[in-house]
Amino acid sequence: MAATLTTLALLYLAALIIPGPNLLLLTHTAASASRRAALGVALGISTGTVMWVAVAVFGVQQIFEAAPALQTALRAVGGVYLLYLAWGLFGSIRQRDQGSPAARSGDREDHQAATNEVTTPPAASSRATFYRRGLLTNLTNPKSMAFWTSVAVVSLDPQATLATRLAAVAMVGCMGLVYHLSLAWLFSTAPAQQAYLRAKPVLSAITGAIMTAFGVRLLWSLRG
Repeated sequence: MAATLTTLALLYLAALIIPGPNLLLLTHTAASASRRAALGVALGISTGTVMWVAVAVFGVQQIFEAAPALQTALRAVGGVYLLYLAWGLFGSIRQRDQGSPAARSGDREDHQAATNEVTTPPAASSRATFYRRGLLTNLTNPKSMAFWTSVAVVSLDPQATLATRLAAVAMVGCMGLVYHLSLAWLFSTAPAQQAYLRAKPVLSAITGAIMTAFGVRLLWSLRG
């Protein structure tokens, strides 16, 4: 059991530090919105991680083989959702360029409200909304899908006991929760938010471009 869990932990740790939609969404929310919103996203992403690892250790390949349309649907939804998030980021840049009252004022709260108005739906003031956003982003994340349907599956012994599989789910769940909550706290500190506000147009453009690339790549993979 120890060897299996150690291998899985090292693989997951490597996957965590590679930038992807989850990391981009979490850091952007923490720096541009509030700690409450970021914690909601972090909890949503962590829940999605538990769901992914549970499906992986208990037979994700069999599920996708039995229902290939499910994997196709996840890819399609993921691609569209990433493009939707990118559109919101580009929208915040357009609002700033058009000289919105919030952008012209130096007031941090007004600027933050303007950002939230464009990058989140009207009902996104609740933590539950940000939780759903984090969960949906993770469940439709091409990086998560690729990892849990390949690398993680290979690292697990097909003859692993139920205890080992449950331990794997618990271990990865705890690792993901600590990591994402730490990022939510770190990037929602005042210095991080102030630095983000100064560089917001550039960072939003970069984040939007990366999410667009992920979304287009995911949709392009469906052409065959």
